[in-house]
Amino acid sequence: MSTAPAGGREFMPRIGAGLPPGERPMIAAIRSIPGHEGRLAAAVATLTAAVRREPGCLEFRAFQDVADPGVLYLYEIYADTDAFRVHLTTDHVARFFTELARHSRTDAKALVQLVELDVP
Repeated sequence: MSTAPAGGREFMPRIGAGLPPGERPMIAAIRSIPGHEGRLAAAVATLTAAVRREPGCLEFRAFQDVADPGVLYLYEIYADTDAFRVHLTTDHVARFFTELARHSRTDAKALVQLVELDVP
């Protein structure tokens, strides 16, 4: 799978070796190219429906910024790092990377790996 469909941007996130075991939460902020907001939102909706059917996906939710409709946020939780790795190999993710190249200013840095705070 190509990690840079257009413009030399990298879309495939790097998965660090130091991630803790267990659930793999993350969030991504995706910024559309002006005038491409609707097409990017449609691509995100298509991706969301497909990812929710993945066996390792525990949660996948898409949000639009109220103040800036050209910014979309993806909140994702996978069962573990291996489930996230499988997610990255799917055809729907490859298609989404192509749509990101066409309709956004985003690259792999938009995805932030999270670790839940241990709060008693």
